[in-house]
Amino acid sequence: MKKTIALLCLVLCLLLPLAAGAAALGPERAASLTLHLADEGTILKGVRFVIRRVASLDRDGRFTLLPGYTLPDGDINDTAGSAGWAALAQTLAAQTVTADAVAATDGKGNAVFSHLETGLYLVTANPVRTSKWAYEFAPFLVCTPGITDGEWDYAPVADIKFSRKPLTRDLCIVKYWYDNGVTTGRPGEIEAEVYCDGELYATVKLNGENNWMVTLAGVESAHVWSVKEKTVPAGYQVSYSTASEGLIISNTLKQKPPAPPNIPQTGLMWWPVPLLAVLGLALILTGCILKRKVNNE
Repeated sequence: MKKTIALLCLVLCLLLPLAAGAAALGPERAASLTLHLADEGTILKGVRFVIRRVASLDRDGRFTLLPGYTLPDGDINDTAGSAGWAALAQTLAAQTVTADAVAATDGKGNAVFSHLETGLYLVTANPVRTSKWAYEFAPFLVCTPGITDGEWDYAPVADIKFSRKPLTRDLCIVKYWYDNGVTTGRPGEIEAEVYCDGELYATVKLNGENNWMVTLAGVESAHVWSVKEKTVPAGYQVSYSTASEGLIISNTLKQKPPAPPNIPQTGLMWWPVPLLAVLGLALILTGCILKRKVNNE
């Protein structure tokens, strides 16, 4: 039976704690990984995949990031959901410099990696084009060993997910602000550099007038497109992500808005009111006592 991995959902990574409890893990064992690529039965041959080991795996099924990789905050083992793992792959891909292994798909659509250490691997590939389509591959994470029937599988096979697009497309660059509506620290405009295969392609300006969005029309799809904010606004942290139609720049406010200043209380002074009420009651009682005394006389 063919053993496949649902890469987009990263099922293997999410099920690691279950497998760790069900069977003994041997981190010292050698593993392999096979990537399979086909489009509706059409084999895509010669697509070059790069893998990089980004985390080790211990006997308890927990990851430890390797030197050279960092997370903005939190523990890699706290990552949850397919969206969280996809975002983690994007973050680690931006930090990657060298490759551990490279393999291209053969006539069966398989790219085979042998003699691997156990751990978490980042898989990347450059876009490719045919006479009709452009194919793009988002970075993803996969664990070796994987899991088959509740047991550790040291030779998993992964079906590659991809997006297929026409040879040219419109590329949108979008800016999002995450600051709870506190706009006092926002600049009126930012500049972003758009890169094609690592080379500067264009510099665009995003502002309120264009709704913080610019579209580059008719760019070639079979390239790696990325964006970088030239100057990050003070007090904000920048992050980047991709969408089906473009590139996203997100600025998140790092600090809470300042608390309002202490404003002195104004208006009437209420502290004498209880005292005056007591004095008034005492006078009334005194009057009643004196009136009763006079009547008795």
